[in-house]
Amino acid sequence: MKPIKKFEKETTAKIKAIDEKLKTSFVLIRQDVDEMQISVEAMRKYLKTKDKQYTYATKKDNKLRDEFRKDVDDFTQNISQLKLALLAVRDLKTEVITIKDLARIEDRIKTAFKNEIDSYKEQIKSLKQELKEQTKQITAIENGYVKEKKKAWFFKKKTE
Repeated sequence: MKPIKKFEKETTAKIKAIDEKLKTSFVLIRQDVDEMQISVEAMRKYLKTKDKQYTYATKKDNKLRDEFRKDVDDFTQNISQLKLALLAVRDLKTEVITIKDLARIEDRIKTAFKNEIDSYKEQIKSLKQELKEQTKQITAIENGYVKEKKKAWFFKKKTE
């Protein structure tokens, strides 16, 4: 009988050891799962903030594009109005006014519209520049780069 009791003791000791190993394995697995959940939540938060940043930048870019299109449409409309005005002046020239008077009127119209055309051209240039900058910022955000604003005044070096 002694060998059976010895065998039973060894078996129960082995079973207890296996049971302890299983318990510690499950504890370790739970810890790993908890760590994974924490990292997944952190990644979700990061992706959510990046998505918000991208959405904001896209909305801002679309707004700038709409403003640019509106300004271009206004410019085109003013150009067509200018063309119509010049056509009307030319019609008047052939019907009533002498060539000398017509030249004076055309010069007045050209100088009056020239300032508006120049201002629209400047606005278009500045809007194109803003559009390029916004496009660069969007591509930087899409590529994951964060653009730091300079804290220096004029050409002073950055202080860290």
